[in-house]
Order: sequence, then structure tokens, then C-alpha cells
Amino acid sequence: MSELDRVMKMVEGGQVVPALDRLSTILSEHPDAAWALAIRGRLLLDLREYDSLAENADRFIRLQPSNPLALTQRAAAQVFRGDVKSATDSMLEALTESGRDVDAFVLDVSSAVAFLLGRQGVFLTARVYASLAMMAQGYEGSQMSGSLLRQLNSSPTLNQLVKSIPQPIQRPDDADWGERYDEAATLLRSNKVLLAEAKFQSLRRTLPDEPAILSGLLTCAIWRGDVAAQSDFLKKLSACESLDFEERVQFRAVSCLVNPDDKDLAAECFRLDADIESAEPVEMAMIADSRFAPLPAEMLAQMRESEDDVPPRAGFQVLDRDRPEVAEGLPPIDQIPEAIAMAFVYGKQTDRSARVEIHDVTSSVLDDVRAQIQKAIGDSVQLNQKPSDPLPFLAVVQPQVAMVRFKASAVEADAMQEELTNTRMPLAIANAKWGILGNASLVDTADDDSKLLERTVVVRVAEQYDAIISKGDEVLGEVYRLAKIEPLPTLTIGDDEIESVANTDLNRIDSSQLNEESCLYLLQRAQQISSTPAIRHFAKRLIEADLPEDQKMAKLLAYSTLVNASGNAKDAIATINEAKAFAEANELPTANLLLSEVSLRLQAGDGEGFQKAIETLTQRYGNEPEVMAQLQQMLISMGLIRPDGSPRRGPAPGGVAPAGAEPAAGGIWTPDGGGAAAPPADPAAGGGSKLWVPGMD
Repeated sequence: MSELDRVMKMVEGGQVVPALDRLSTILSEHPDAAWALAIRGRLLLDLREYDSLAENADRFIRLQPSNPLALTQRAAAQVFRGDVKSATDSMLEALTESGRDVDAFVLDVSSAVAFLLGRQGVFLTARVYASLAMMAQGYEGSQMSGSLLRQLNSSPTLNQLVKSIPQPIQRPDDADWGERYDEAATLLRSNKVLLAEAKFQSLRRTLPDEPAILSGLLTCAIWRGDVAAQSDFLKKLSACESLDFEERVQFRAVSCLVNPDDKDLAAECFRLDADIESAEPVEMAMIADSRFAPLPAEMLAQMRESEDDVPPRAGFQVLDRDRPEVAEGLPPIDQIPEAIAMAFVYGKQTDRSARVEIHDVTSSVLDDVRAQIQKAIGDSVQLNQKPSDPLPFLAVVQPQVAMVRFKASAVEADAMQEELTNTRMPLAIANAKWGILGNASLVDTADDDSKLLERTVVVRVAEQYDAIISKGDEVLGEVYRLAKIEPLPTLTIGDDEIESVANTDLNRIDSSQLNEESCLYLLQRAQQISSTPAIRHFAKRLIEADLPEDQKMAKLLAYSTLVNASGNAKDAIATINEAKAFAEANELPTANLLLSEVSLRLQAGDGEGFQKAIETLTQRYGNEPEVMAQLQQMLISMGLIRPDGSPRRGPAPGGVAPAGAEPAAGGIWTPDGGGAAAPPADPAAGGGSKLWVPGMD
């Protein structure tokens, strides 16, 4: 038996450490045994011995500088040191040397590179490396890449414009440089990125503004993970007047999104601070002022950069209007305050005086915030101002509802949140000052024709955030009006075009010319990338269709999808009721619908409906362990029962306190989540254990 066979037998038998010892002996006797270095590197990676892996890779590369496995080992070591640029450079060298057959080890490491890039916000490069592993024939280790792509695609806070790679621009058919371009494009398609880039750069020296060549260099920059170069080439493409206006807009929009450090679509932000004589008078002044909302003590305890830091003595949201006083229900929508900054008061410490710090102050509210803080600390105290990290687009445009307590039902809170968003989000988008507009707003520049492309970029970026467009047509409709920008037209396509339509166009498809099978395909695509308006459109189209008997499950799928895409619990429950009626009429299973209903009834504070859904579920599926296990896990995650099935006696998690119920002491309410619910009923009361949910009092 050869040494290789002996080592492989050890590895297959799980004797990894003895195998490593044997490999060390072999390498001491035969320093040029490349196969031993290859196997040793794989084992060290599996054992997460990254320092030893780096040493093994360096030795391997000295022996065989062009070996793709050696280069990949070096890339793996660089990945786990967090050196993204070096890792991508090493991966590109490995791919260039791999030829047509890429080793599974190279694909394993490409998945790790993709994961690191995704975590650092280098989304386009993460996508190409994850796709490399996903598309490799016969490769069985693509789970990590598949998981990463699903996370990127399903995120509602990730813009649709960076959920796909920009398509290459074709060269002109009659270009006299076509042969040289085709050589570069062929190398790029073969993943020989470094060789392709050299040829594209050579072409660019004589044709600096040719879109096809810039597009090729953009793809190379994506593979290299160079976000600054990606942004630069995208901006150059947006300046090519030979391209369609909307194509130029899209390139410029993507340029704002690919670089995490880009400030074009972020709001300029400041921090204010001042030393004060004593913390107590300032804290009392803020508590008494209706333009401040106190933060709970448990939140303040977490607001320190390290365990050695002292948390703030008090914290407040600075509000854009006075705190309303309402005994029951919710105040009128124009009286609901928003948080426009965060203020923290620190007591005197051994090495520093008492102070106030105000964070996340954008330029559009700077004067107002400064005036409110100055009123609390006194005119004699000097407020210092310094720039801080800019706020990203979504953080700027989403209304930050103040943490003020009201007594209202969850349904009322949902309706209020929807109205608030429809009213205020368009104003936030249109009035925020954006870097791409020269630190001006859409409203400021609405009549400036010289900024038409840049204004359109801001609006098109907003159109491609699912967290914005899912709120309804009213939001963007008002933005179009304020910015004086035309929306993109409805897109009518045929059944033979559904696979070629871009992700960014799904929300504007007119499905009137499509058959039900095409609608189902597009519904599934919309689900994969969290394109909520498209999900609602295609789901409703399938629900309204007269489907044959063998496609009834497709209609039930459409109902379930529409439930998950509903804007509020009330609409979701109405859809579930329709879905249950359809399923029962057609003798289809309802377990998943009932499980969804349990969660939605609790969210809506509907105790009676919650209990009824559980009773129906247990009556119909009590003998199906899988369904009952899902129900139990759901109730555990809601905090309503313990893992052993017994009810919890502590406060159940909830949103808004039911109307007429007194909120628990210290509870706060926010329309999008946290808050105190009413206390649970005593399990001993009424005979036997009884599950409490909001609304049962």
C-alpha cells in the first residue's frame, strides 16, 4: 500500500490527528511531496488550525507557485485573518490556474470567501463567489453558498439593485476592436479574471469611454472585491450618453449602493456634546419637557461600548413635536411624535465632568435639535458639534415613532402605523438632504434640470427597497409628485419572456397577457427576492383564476403567500379566512394556515380567535406529531408555554396593551414592536391550567 493510500485510509476512518502526524513525517523525509501538502492543508482547514494552514500554504506555493490548491490554501488562511482583498486576489489566481475543472477544495473556499464578503457588505462580489460554487456541476458542498444567497435575496432592507450582477454590455457588431474584446470576454467567462482584466485595460487605453469595455472592467472589479473600482466604473457607465437614460440612472444608482463607505445616498450626520455642572438638573429639565421621551433603564444599561464603560445616567429621544397626552386610544396622526435624535446624560466621573451627548443628528434637523438641547442645559453652556458617521438611506426615510405610551389595541396600532408611514415617509424621502444632490433635497432641486439624472437616481433607489415599496403605492406616488419625477411605465410581457425579466422589473409587470403557470413562476421568483408588491400581484392573480382541479394546491400556495405579504394583521387574518374556506371546500390541508392564524391572532390581541385557532388545530391534527411539534415550538417562541408544555406565569410578550386594560408598570409602547402586555390569568383560576393571551381579560 502506498503512503497516499495509508493516509487516505486514516482520514476516511476519522483518524485525523494520526494522519497529520504521518503527513509531517512524510514531508520531513520528502519535502517536495506536493500531494502531502495538499491533503495536510485540507485537514488543517477542517480543524480550523489557521496559523498552521498559512504556513502550509506558503510552503506549498514555494514548491509549486502555480498550483491552484496551494493558492486556495493561501486564500483560506487570508479569509480567516479577515484579509478580504488578499483572499480574493489569491482566489482569482487559483481560478486562473484551474482551467475548466475546478477542484472541490477551491469551491469550498470560494464559499467561505463569499460568506466573509457578504458579512462585510461587499454584496456583488459575495454573490459571484457564492454563485461559482452553486453552479459547479457535480459539486455537493454548496450548502453555505446557497444559504448566503437566500439571505441576500430575501432581505427586505437590501436594495433589489444589488441582488443581481449588472448584465454585461455587448460590443458593437462592427467594432474594429471586436476580436480583442471577444478574447477578453471569453477569458472572463472562463473565470480567468486577471488575464481578462489585462486585455480590457489594454483596450481602454485607446477607447476610454466605450461602454462595453467599461462593463468588462466592472465585472473584473466585482470579482476582485474592489468596491471603490466598482463604484468608479459604474459612475463612468452612467456618464455614457450613448446609453439609454434609465440605463444610465441604474448604473449611477448601483454605484451608490456597492461601496459601504459611499455617502451619496446617506444623510450627513452630527454629534453634539457639552460638559455640564451637574447631571441631575439637566435630566429633570428633559423629563419635564414635552419634546423629550425617556428611554427605559434596561435599554440604557446596554448602551456602553465595553464592560468598563459607565452607562448613561439617563437617555431620551428628542422629539420633532410635543408629546401628546391622551387618556384612551391614539391621538390624531399629526400629533404622533417622531424621534429625531438621541440624547444621553452622564454623571460626573473620576476622570471627567458630567456631560450630555446627542447622537444621530442629521443636517435637516440640526438647528431644531440644537435649540431643544440648549433649552435643557441653559444658554450659558457651550454645545460642541462634530461630524459623525452618515445615516444610511433607510434609516433616514423610515419614521422613527417615539416611545410614548398609549392605551390602544394592536389593530388600532397597525392602522396608525400604516397611516403614519403613508403620510410621513414620502416627506422624509423628499426633504432629506442627499450627497448625490450636493447636500440638497429632492424638493430643493425639483426644478433643476441639470440634476434630473441624480434626482431620478434617488427615486429609483427608493423604488427598489422592499421596506419602502411594500408600504403601498401612496408612498412613492407622493415622492414622484414632490420630486417631479415620472414613474417607470407598466411592463407588459408574454409567457416566453418571464425568464428574462429583471428582478428590478418584477414590481411593474402587467400580468394580463400571462397564463397561470407563468404567474406561479413569477410569484416564486418574487418570493425568493422579497419583492412584496409583485408577490401580492401574482398571488391575487392566481387566487382570482379559475384553476383546474390538479392546480388547486397552487391556489392554496398563493393564499399562504399573500398572508405572509399582508401589510397588517387585519388583512392577513381576512386572507386566512378566505384561504380556509377555499381549502375546506376543496378538501385540502389547513394545518399551515391554522399555524399562521395562531400567530396572527396573538399579534392582533384577539384572545378568543387565538384560542379557537388552537382548538381547531388540535382537533384536526392532534394525532399528527409534526404539526403538534410545530405548534408547541411556536408557543414556546412566543413565551406562552415552557418546553415541558406548562404555561408561563410571567408577562407574555405582546405589542399594544388591549383597549381598556391597564399597561404593566414601566411598560412602553411602540407601534412596531416592544411594549408591555397585560398580566396573564392565574392558571389555577377557573379550574385547571389555562393559557393566557392578550384580550382574554
